[in-house]
Amino acid sequence: MASPVPAVSDVVEEARRLYEQSFGSRPEAVIASSVPLGGGLSSSASLEVAVYTFLQQLQPDDGDAVAKAVACQQAEHTHAGVPCGIMDQLVSVLGQEAHALLIDCRSMEATPVLLADPSVVILITNSNVKHSLTGSEYPTRRKQCMEAASVLGKPSLRDATLTDLEEARSRMDEVTYSRALHVIQEIQRTARGAEVLKSGRYEEFGKLMVESHNSLRDLYEVSCLELDELVSAAMEKTQRKSVDPSADEMLNLNSTESHGNGNGNSGSLREPVSLNVGGELYTTTLDTLTRCRDSMLGAMFSGQIPPLRDRRGNVFIDRDGKVFRHILNYLRSSSLDLPDVYTELPLLRREADFFQIRPLLEEIARCEASAPLSLRGGPLGAMLTVDVDCKVRVLHFNLRRGPENYELRTCSVRVFTASLFCTWRAFVAMLCERFSYRTSQGFSSPLQPTNPPGGRNRLKLEWVPRPEELPQDQYDKQRYRALTVFLPEAVAAQVQPDDDDDDDGDDVDTQRGQQEIRDMQGFVEELLSLSLAEGFKVDSVTPDQKDILNCNSLRLVKG
Repeated sequence: MASPVPAVSDVVEEARRLYEQSFGSRPEAVIASSVPLGGGLSSSASLEVAVYTFLQQLQPDDGDAVAKAVACQQAEHTHAGVPCGIMDQLVSVLGQEAHALLIDCRSMEATPVLLADPSVVILITNSNVKHSLTGSEYPTRRKQCMEAASVLGKPSLRDATLTDLEEARSRMDEVTYSRALHVIQEIQRTARGAEVLKSGRYEEFGKLMVESHNSLRDLYEVSCLELDELVSAAMEKTQRKSVDPSADEMLNLNSTESHGNGNGNSGSLREPVSLNVGGELYTTTLDTLTRCRDSMLGAMFSGQIPPLRDRRGNVFIDRDGKVFRHILNYLRSSSLDLPDVYTELPLLRREADFFQIRPLLEEIARCEASAPLSLRGGPLGAMLTVDVDCKVRVLHFNLRRGPENYELRTCSVRVFTASLFCTWRAFVAMLCERFSYRTSQGFSSPLQPTNPPGGRNRLKLEWVPRPEELPQDQYDKQRYRALTVFLPEAVAAQVQPDDDDDDDGDDVDTQRGQQEIRDMQGFVEELLSLSLAEGFKVDSVTPDQKDILNCNSLRLVKG
């Protein structure tokens, strides 16, 4: 049986014991802290150092800061059973305001690196994932690194080079090689990071931080989904800002500059406007773009919604660029002029719905009603591939029992992911109409407007059904989402709550015709129902052709 994780009081008690061993005093104390426990902010090290500092006020020692850090590290080693390094304790002892700290863990030398540029902001985000070195992968990683150093004939990976590692690769397994590769490269990144910080090259430092996270995730394998999502969100924000350096500027048609020479708004409406829609470039006029004032385009180009701009100054709209030309032609002529053979009506309808152009939606509905079945069914030979996965994650949360009274609870959640690729883009658009995410705020489409141009053939779904033992507020706090499928009206009307099962109401929203997908078998069943109805046929199933609902991957081809 694994040893229980030591309580905070145990760690403090060990620090008191070590100090008493040296100085003969054992005082009482009350502790107050704003550092979240298990949040990855060195809470145990900061607590040890704080207690030691308090004891120093009662019984001064020689003031050796490094010895102080080593004593606090020893408390972790001997009492908590964690073979941790010295970094957390050293930075807690030697850290300075407005400085980073470059630590040489061999010589115990610490060099402050100025980080006081007022234009730079350090953002610390709590992933709400409990962090604990005891009972975690930390001792295993340490052992693997020691094994790698032994194979290389080095006392430590600190003494190894990438050349040494490559020459010895055949003598170690792939896991040990990956661990050593991370450590050697991370040491190089650390030294490089200190240099670029000193010279104020913050963008380069940010790239090193991203490389570090990727290495921790892929080579050292100590990241988690929540951290990966935080990094992804930060990178998405950075990339969006680089595409749109003036994202906060409003397109104000009421300004004097928009009016040309002051001859009124009619002149400005005939001014040319350059658009970048999903990588496709268009030139039109404000008059055309604001033809439907109550649409999203009308709001965007009348100053109600801040537009994005690319580096060349074009107004950037992250939607399907090829389909947009039909939308633009409709706004110009008030008629929908499509090719005789046009198989993308569902996709065009989805884009028109996004831009909220109601007259165009009505015109598309008339086209769909009159289109022959051969055109509604999509291209023959279209291929659909599906990869599905389910991971179980243990979640720790605090359950509030009363004022200042919380109980630590644990439950397991299932994280489902489904990655789809289809050569028929209209079918992907139809899936986005049938499947929806559900949160406490309502329903949302799984198709994100930030998808890259050309990515409309792909769809990735990720959802977490809420276990009964997980309170809704904790479910929302983790930003989990449920997945629902839209039931056609004829089916939804037949769905009635079962008097013998009070839980059915949680799974089916009869008013909206939405049914929750609670497991992967349910998702595969719904996907098969939709794809087979559109003429797809099952081509291959992995791992077992006879057990299609429990497959890992699936391929269908339109016959």
